[in-house]
Amino acid sequence: MNSAKICLILALHFSMLQHAEAQIKLANSVFGNGGARITSGKNSIISTTGQTVIGVASNSSNINKVGFWYQAGDLVTSVEQISNTLPKQFKLQQNYPNPFNPLTTIEFALPKRTSVKLQVFDLLGRQVTTLLDEELQPGEYQVTFEAEGLPSGVYFYRIQADGFVRTKKLLLLQ
Repeated sequence: MNSAKICLILALHFSMLQHAEAQIKLANSVFGNGGARITSGKNSIISTTGQTVIGVASNSSNINKVGFWYQAGDLVTSVEQISNTLPKQFKLQQNYPNPFNPLTTIEFALPKRTSVKLQVFDLLGRQVTTLLDEELQPGEYQVTFEAEGLPSGVYFYRIQADGFVRTKKLLLLQ
């Protein structure tokens, strides 16, 4: 591997580490061995360039879960009504495509005006994002979920609307 690639990898590695709440100071030896151990009260992160990060840390813009860094933020690209026809019952369809990378579409139907909450959870049941939390008119809707930056794995999406609760599984392959 040439030195330009190594410098780029190190630069990316340290740019991710600079946002961790747990970071106090990087030792001078970091550039020598390509890694770091960062500790503070509740958090400890051990990382070497080219390997995954071990630990859990988060702040308002970054989250480390299950060994991978990703940028927290708005993961929804759009919510749109696709039909004005009045459905007879609440429905939550399976997302498509599934598996997906990094975009998928989730469709649901509402037979009446109601407050709707659509959330995504990881395999351990931790909320990843809220795709929708608002009152909607009756009709059929689709939400485009952009999971850019999330690690590959199994996730669940759940809709709650007027006593109707359904959960379905989706698979992200990065």
